[in-house]
Amino acid sequence: MEKAVISYSTIIKNKIDVSKYDYVYDFQEGLARVKLNGKWGYINKKGKEVVKPIYDIVCDFHEGLASVKLNGKYGVIDKKGKFLIKPIYDDVHDFHEGLAVVRLNGKYGYINKEGKEVVKPIYDSVSYYYHLGTDFSNHASDFHEGLAAVCLGGKWGYINKEGKEVIKPIYDRVSNFSEGLAAVKLHGKWGYINKEGKYVIKPIYDNVRDFNEGLAEVRLNKKSGYINKDGKEVVKPIYDFASSFHEGLAAVCLNSKWGYINKEGKEVIKLNKKYDYVSNFYDGLASVCLNGKWGYINKEGKEVVKPIYDDAPDFQDGLATVRLNGKSGVINKEGNQIIDCTFDSIKISDGMIIFDNEYMVDIKTMELLYSFKLSINNETIEKSFDDKNKRDRYKNEIRKYLMENEPKKDKEVDFLKKQLEEQIKSIENSYVNDLKTYVDSCYNEYVIKK
Repeated sequence: MEKAVISYSTIIKNKIDVSKYDYVYDFQEGLARVKLNGKWGYINKKGKEVVKPIYDIVCDFHEGLASVKLNGKYGVIDKKGKFLIKPIYDDVHDFHEGLAVVRLNGKYGYINKEGKEVVKPIYDSVSYYYHLGTDFSNHASDFHEGLAAVCLGGKWGYINKEGKEVIKPIYDRVSNFSEGLAAVKLHGKWGYINKEGKYVIKPIYDNVRDFNEGLAEVRLNKKSGYINKDGKEVVKPIYDFASSFHEGLAAVCLNSKWGYINKEGKEVIKLNKKYDYVSNFYDGLASVCLNGKWGYINKEGKEVVKPIYDDAPDFQDGLATVRLNGKSGVINKEGNQIIDCTFDSIKISDGMIIFDNEYMVDIKTMELLYSFKLSINNETIEKSFDDKNKRDRYKNEIRKYLMENEPKKDKEVDFLKKQLEEQIKSIENSYVNDLKTYVDSCYNEYVIKK
């Protein structure tokens, strides 16, 4: 007689059908970009088309506005699709701190939300800064902390929101302001200036990052450490690699050993060779890689999710998308897989989950209908139950049994029932009794009668 085998699947309720679109992007500020027949528009979280897909290109909403391209030119619309700034520019960037970069005839300037050019397009380029001295691309920098980096004659400086040059363009490279300071490069070395353009930290470093949580990573002689805003080395440059601080910890690497330090430089998770790579902490967990497989650890270094997945991005809204055998699913922070890895793609953004660009659900209102299949003597019986509060523990107990016990007696279903009863005493009785009754009926129908 064959063993009884239980398998599981998750059915998602309260779905919103978006399958008519060719593509659905992440949600930003309550709206998501959608593509239909080569044109772009926006939908809200109820799936309603709030901006019809008529544009050649659209961008995410920032500060209530989004840049769109129509007939070869860029303009700006509000969340109802109304043009606030007509499409006259060669490019329009996202709004930050009330202003957006625009490009016209190869020159860059800034507009406000009424479309007024507060800074005329006169600059050669204004650039995004990428950490550790990565090369710039020739486009514009957003305003950060009231100032924006601009380039004139090959040198970099800063302007305020009235377009006044507050820091003269004398630097070879610059970063955006972060926590009151900006990294600048002069004569091959990096340092930091304040908003008056005065050096707070002299240019002595080979590479630097922006300040984050009060500290910045700096590199000197091919080693990384950290400084505070007074320029004091709180962690000496001894590491081969170091990330920015997130949630009070930073990932560091030395001699192929990974670990985490706190802001005093203490190794709170000791350097070790257990993992091939580690990431920053988000929502209290960090993804780790071992032999090409990904899992998660907590801030004590405990493995909360074993490295079994092909990919394991950062957590959002208490959930993370994971990939296994080419398919995507969702786990929670306890490591329980609440959505089976059966989808081609899953995206989590702004409180929404988007499945295969076909349907989406609100995380807060998502309900899961959990179903299991019991196979006996090649006969398959299916049963579904709504187990919103207990499904994860229920599922894990069943899996634990199947992994640890091998029914060997003739009445295998009876044996299964008895073991389950012992294994899941803590689970709500209605679900236990439901399963026991169901297994009984399956045994009577598919074993005794045959």
